[in-house]
Order: sequence, then structure tokens, then C-alpha cells
Amino acid sequence: MFHLIKKDILVQKHALLISIALIIFFSISLSSLGPVGMTVGIITITYQLVLGASALEEKANSDIILISLPIKKHTMVLSKYLSVYVFAAYAILGFCLLYLIAQVLNLPIQLTVTPTAIAGSLVAITVLFSVSFPLIFKFGYIKSKIVNILILFVLIFGGTMTIGNLAQNEQSDLRQKALELIQEGAQLQIILLVLIPLALIFAASYFLSLRFYKNREF
Repeated sequence: MFHLIKKDILVQKHALLISIALIIFFSISLSSLGPVGMTVGIITITYQLVLGASALEEKANSDIILISLPIKKHTMVLSKYLSVYVFAAYAILGFCLLYLIAQVLNLPIQLTVTPTAIAGSLVAITVLFSVSFPLIFKFGYIKSKIVNILILFVLIFGGTMTIGNLAQNEQSDLRQKALELIQEGAQLQIILLVLIPLALIFAASYFLSLRFYKNREF
């Protein structure tokens, strides 16, 4: 599985360089949006790299080669799902490093890095690829491309509005109430209320993708 994820990274050397430029671009152009700018950047870069790997595989007919190798199909499918968080971690690290560099060198980049932006982007990414992967494993990347783009835009607009509202609440009078709730142990409950549905969606999507991939004709 590690080698499959490594393959998705190595085949995208040029895309990784482009993603660095995108991190800088989003940090400058979307800095006025606050945490929302970082959320949009993380989602977009993760989408670019994850589906970029799928596009290259389909273009080179790599699927035909992979299924002829002694690799179990559930391993191939799971590697795709795990690669989402590998690329997301790369994007998050990129934004955090740029933020630190801007702070140390006093650069005119008003990038906002908050736990809310990171958590929100991870939630959006999980939902995005939980919907996108079954379509890709069923129909292939090219046939599902338009639908996946529409899903991306829906999540970006819906997710960023949510992150924006949460960020405003962090700076409002509700902050004191939130702190009181955290002290009472509500933070763990909130985390569980978010993580449990996400885990169920992720698992259901994985098994659906696996079923489609096993029944797919190449």
C-alpha cells in the first residue's frame, strides 16, 4: 500500500511544483478571506493532486497493469483513500510553512492559519472524496470528471461559508460561552459528533468503491 501511495506522488513531480506555486498564490490572493482562504487552498490542492493521479493512471492505462499484478483490489482501493490525507497533510504543511516564513521575514502575506480552517478542510475533503471515489471506480476518471468538478464547487462554497461563520463566532461574544462548554467536556462530544458520521461515510464509500472496482470491466 505504501508503494502505491508513493507511486501517486512520484508520477506527479511537476504537479507538486505547481502546487507550491498555488499555495503561494492562494496565500496572497485569498488572504483577505481569513481562514476561508486557507480552507479553499487546502481543498483545491488536495483535489488537484488526488484526481491528478487518477487522470494519469487512466491516460496511461495503468489500471490494466495494476490488476495484472499480485496486488489485492482492496489494497489498491484503500491506498487511494489514504492518499487523500497524505496530500491534504502536504497542503496543510505547505500553508503552515509559508505562514511561519511570512512571520519570520515579515512578508506582506496576511495568511490566516487556524485549527478551524484545518479541521473544516479535512471534513470537506472527506465528504468530497467519499462521493468522488465511487464514481471514479465505477465509471473512470474522465466520465465522472464533470460531476466531480460540480461536487468540488458545491463543497467549496458550502464549506467556506460554514468556516467563515465559525471564524466570526470565534471573535464574537460567543467565544466565552464556547470556552465554558469546552471546560465542561463538550469539546469531546462535538468531536465525536463530527468524527463518527465522517467515519461511517468514509467506510461506506470505501466498500462501495471496492464493490464497483471488483465488478468493473477493463
